[in-house]
Amino acid sequence: MSDRISTLTALPGALAHVAGLRRDGYLFWENLRRRRDTSVISTRLLHEEITVVRGADAAEFFYETDATRRSSALPTGLVGPLFGEGPVHMLDGSAHAHRKQMFNDILGAAAVAEVADGAARRWSEEAARWRGEVDLVARTAPLLLEAACSWVGVQLPYDDRERRARDMLDMVDGFGAFTVRQARARRARRRTDAWITALVEEARRSHPGGQTPLEVIARHTDEDGVLLPAHTAAVEVINLLRPIVAVSWLVDGLVRAVDTVPALRAEILSGEVTAFEMAQEVRRTYPFVPFLATRVVEDLRWDDVTIPAGTLLVLDVWGTNHDPRTWRDPEVFDPTRFRITPVTPYNLVPQGGGSRYEGHRCPGEDVTLAILAALAGPVAALPATVLGPPLGVRRMPPQPACRVQVTAGTAPARDVTPDR
Repeated sequence: MSDRISTLTALPGALAHVAGLRRDGYLFWENLRRRRDTSVISTRLLHEEITVVRGADAAEFFYETDATRRSSALPTGLVGPLFGEGPVHMLDGSAHAHRKQMFNDILGAAAVAEVADGAARRWSEEAARWRGEVDLVARTAPLLLEAACSWVGVQLPYDDRERRARDMLDMVDGFGAFTVRQARARRARRRTDAWITALVEEARRSHPGGQTPLEVIARHTDEDGVLLPAHTAAVEVINLLRPIVAVSWLVDGLVRAVDTVPALRAEILSGEVTAFEMAQEVRRTYPFVPFLATRVVEDLRWDDVTIPAGTLLVLDVWGTNHDPRTWRDPEVFDPTRFRITPVTPYNLVPQGGGSRYEGHRCPGEDVTLAILAALAGPVAALPATVLGPPLGVRRMPPQPACRVQVTAGTAPARDVTPDR
């Protein structure tokens, strides 16, 4: 398994000025493939030679190829508002493996259960009070942050929940955008860095042997045994918190799924459709991560196409998750499809492909799945109707908002737990 793969969460902002991308959004590469009648796209965008591939075999090639480097795939100025300076995402080789192991140790089964249970409990408590028109993303993000902070060991005053959660959402929403979204993301990053850096420094002074994730990261050392700079440690703490808040986007997808396919409500609550199947299908169908990228450092060849050194190799995540060669009727929301087509490390890649333990697949993927599975029953039991037009695929990522009309309090929900 190569540990030199770039699994950047997105490229859309960097290419936003391209008329076709603005018009087609997540379908840009698929439409270009159809126009060119080819499965592999070689082109030039923003002074970059790029090759775009899609599908399970292409994802395996993308993740198993050693001749790539992620650290040079995109400039720090573009990814900084999302990942911060010096994060694990931008490391290669043994440096990446060393720090990734820290995340693997932190994100064990007990941590996954703690975060998911905390999120579900807070959702149920708050949803019982919802009436009338409600923005579920705005309501979900703070409770997810609260659950994440409780696990990580970050003190979060109740009155700070909404503004801190908003900053987390802005960091994701503004990634790569040369617009007001980018400016918001940079301001949010500065505020969040300052907040968490102060907590890292306090943990080092007062809790040098503590066992919370915050304390573990605060005392983490690099391969040479040197303590990480406080700011870098803070960046990695944020890289635990921010992705959990970003699950708000996928909760939006869960809500829209049960609204669009009404029969799902009863099927989820009866167990006919499992919570885990719902979680996987939401991640497959909901538009979030569009592309991943890595820099080729040696000439490669894929599907009879030469990929010269220096090329940006792009994996079309949306295209892979909707590839008709793998997924029957890929545009149909069908959580039972996994009974026929099991998930592999490469055919479903909403949070990267390959191994989460050795490669660059998101180590928090199990947390995402567990939160969505834990909320599947409560969402199905919520008597709410989505307001406004259906979700489009042009904006990347989608607008972080999901307005619903709640007609009454939350109905009792059967205990729906993940079933793999």
